[in-house]
Amino acid sequence: IYLAILSRYSHAFISSTYPSIMTINRRSSKRISTTSLKTSAKSSNDKQLRATKKQKLTTTKKKSHWSRPGIEAAARLVSLPISSSSSTLDKNIKSWKTALSHYESMIKAKGNTKLYNLDQERRLIAQQWREDYIQNEECNMTKDQLLNVIIPWKFGKGKPRNALKPLLQSNKEGDVTRASMLAFNFAESSIADKNDEGDDVVNHVQEAIKALCQLSGVGPATASAVLSAYCPQSFAFMDDEVIECLYEAKRGYTLKIYLAVNGRCVDIAEGLNGASGGGSSGGWTPADVAKALWTVATMSARNDEVGLCKVFG
Repeated sequence: IYLAILSRYSHAFISSTYPSIMTINRRSSKRISTTSLKTSAKSSNDKQLRATKKQKLTTTKKKSHWSRPGIEAAARLVSLPISSSSSTLDKNIKSWKTALSHYESMIKAKGNTKLYNLDQERRLIAQQWREDYIQNEECNMTKDQLLNVIIPWKFGKGKPRNALKPLLQSNKEGDVTRASMLAFNFAESSIADKNDEGDDVVNHVQEAIKALCQLSGVGPATASAVLSAYCPQSFAFMDDEVIECLYEAKRGYTLKIYLAVNGRCVDIAEGLNGASGGGSSGGWTPADVAKALWTVATMSARNDEVGLCKVFG
């Protein structure tokens, strides 16, 4: 009697859950053995387990579509309202300032003393370029500065691209001099055109990047590593974290993507300066915005909850 009842209810369960199996069974045999029931139950459990795992993965992807860790913290910083009508304006501006103030500590955390020293040396050679331009109305980068400061700094801050080293080494000193001199002249023009209407600023930013990209192994990201040091008023560095945070499509390293990301950094800098009462020529630069975003992304990637708490309160 027990087996009959079990067979009856099992038959009904499988008929509703596995109609395709029952169709096959009706063709071959109208009797389902105990072994078949156990196999079907195990198969059902396996399918449910796989479906649950798949659902969890899908849910995770929907919650965070970032391909690099920590980007959600940078996105959170960007989402803070900085309009004059915001009731949390002062707090939000403080969050940006706090993020930027932790840049050097995150540089040390990312690459220890070596990266910190490279960051300082990059800043010093940019000051020298600026002084040379003020005195002589022209300046240039040397091949040694490119290979031994800019490139190691970029590789240490992001991902090393060792395949580019032979191409970078192949550049002649004169080529580096001419390309950088042209790029710096366009950068200076971008500063002079800040208060003018039209697309002159964007055009000069674009031409400056293109000038450096004439060198072998140099793309928009490396060009921005040079120009954001020399002219932070017009150029942000093309960090992976900054691209992914501000560029809606897939992360890339083309000139088009750089101009879009740099434009966002310019807009945010102007917004912060306006909200702080300093006008568009206040203390924030596009390079500062990129630094702040990279800093909070690095904090988050390193699970620095204390640092994030200081930034966001």
